[in-house]
Amino acid sequence: MIHEPVMKKEVLNYLINDPEGLYLDCTVGTGGHSLAILQSNQDTRVIGIDRDQEALEIAKERTGEYAPRIEFFLGNFRDAGEYLRGRRCDGFLLDLGLSSYQLSDESRGFSYMKDGPLDMAMGSGSRSVAGFITSAEMSSIKEVLREFGEVRKPGRIARRIIEERERGSIERTFQLKEIIEGVVPPHRVYGTLSRVFQALRIWANRELESLDDFLRHSLDLLNSGGRMVIISYHSLEDRMVKTFFREKEKGCICPPDFPVCSCGREPELRIITRRPVLPSGDEIAANSRSRSAKLRAAERI
Repeated sequence: MIHEPVMKKEVLNYLINDPEGLYLDCTVGTGGHSLAILQSNQDTRVIGIDRDQEALEIAKERTGEYAPRIEFFLGNFRDAGEYLRGRRCDGFLLDLGLSSYQLSDESRGFSYMKDGPLDMAMGSGSRSVAGFITSAEMSSIKEVLREFGEVRKPGRIARRIIEERERGSIERTFQLKEIIEGVVPPHRVYGTLSRVFQALRIWANRELESLDDFLRHSLDLLNSGGRMVIISYHSLEDRMVKTFFREKEKGCICPPDFPVCSCGREPELRIITRRPVLPSGDEIAANSRSRSAKLRAAERI
């Protein structure tokens, strides 16, 4: 299944500031957004990064017609500066969601809708979900569910996981699904399943660590006037992006009661989207997985 890029028109609208510029697709996946960027202008150039080797191969095939204008790198977007090799770009895109390609592959273990191994690895360097479920203390499981999934009453789920693993190993997605179904009220099952699988995926791939590390160095990647466009899918990511944008737009970090700024910090960003941009009703109807997407954009000044 080829992933349909989320908010493709909106991404192009906010990202492309220089039709002849160099753009960084930090989570290229199967290449949907990169293809749209390349098609937007005959001189636009793209660097695509992804941790998923299989997805990169698909992206290369999809963009083959534009091969002279796109470079691909297997790696984590937190290391984007390495792939620019001393250059700066005119904009970058971070689409932080899972692709339909990844979700539809039961062997990856990302979805509770299909039975598969409890894997959830996006690429090399990921931690083992099955290993964590099998060996972690109840307090650690509870913390991961609460911190990364904002799961209600995570202790109840953590306790049942400990009880069930004493009877046998928990290595399949449907095993975990049955455990959750056994302790959560029916009207909250699917919401809780989504949050639990989200929490374990974020933990396994160190997603929030990668985002935090990337944001701290992101301005160094951009030319003046360069755009950053970030699409997030849950409140933890969106909160990090919103906070970063506001801090960099404000500049000064002096206490509010200081009569004169003494820190000397100047604004570095101009926020373009005061509120997150959401997918249209038509897009949600065509692609239900886009419904939780939030796009934020800013420009380096």
